[in-house]
Amino acid sequence: MHKDIEHNVVLARQGSHKDMDFVFGVFRNNIESCARKLATSGFDFDDAVQEGNIGLFRAILSYKDNKGASFETYAKKCILNSMITAYNQSQSQKHQILSTAKSLDGEEYGPNVETDFLIKEQNKEFIKTAKQRLSKFEFLVFSLYTMQYSYREIAQMTGKDEKSINNAVQRIHKKLRK
Repeated sequence: MHKDIEHNVVLARQGSHKDMDFVFGVFRNNIESCARKLATSGFDFDDAVQEGNIGLFRAILSYKDNKGASFETYAKKCILNSMITAYNQSQSQKHQILSTAKSLDGEEYGPNVETDFLIKEQNKEFIKTAKQRLSKFEFLVFSLYTMQYSYREIAQMTGKDEKSINNAVQRIHKKLRK
């Protein structure tokens, strides 16, 4: 693992796309290795990788170097926890009836490859637009806000006060409505 990774993590948290890409590159093999081990028919490789990426992103945003663990250790734990949580949810029988339900007019509900593809493409386009319209700080706040962090939590992670976060969210709403 790279010795200066923690420096890259700090810069990534501050909005450096270059450092964010670097950190994700460092952990790519780890994420893919875990994904191969967890992939099953109900939880495919791509889903596992996506969950691992979410875990790594959360690790970047929440890592505190004064807690005694290296970033590498912390990130691997976050990646694995995110994947295992998603895996367990995918294996749960709780939503099976909804996943296999059919409508009264004969149209099936549940997994639809075409719809899933279109939704993913729309999400990619929306994120691309958000990156173009928002400042680095606003995009960081946007990312944390969409992960359902509270204003207080976002303020703590970014070192800003809650009022600054509230103002950023208001600017984000205005910029993304255009």
